[in-house]
Amino acid sequence: MGAERFYICRCGETDACAVTATKGEPRLARSLCPTKWQFWMQVTRHQFEDGRSGFTFDAAIAEINAKGYFLFTGSPKLLSSSQPY
Repeated sequence: MGAERFYICRCGETDACAVTATKGEPRLARSLCPTKWQFWMQVTRHQFEDGRSGFTFDAAIAEINAKGYFLFTGSPKLLSSSQPY
């Protein structure tokens, strides 16, 4: 995957999150979120390499390539901040 930047979206105030390689990924289905997906933050693979956000990029890359997004449950640390750590 050539993307250097990734985008994390959050479903309202829930812990449901998605990571994409395209900001505003159109394939991120509305039916997966009863409200609206909201842009949460922009990250690089290097910032989140250890999985503190609730996912690892190794697990996400194949689904991002196939579907355009990877769904995951955001960690409390990720969801408590609007800034990458």
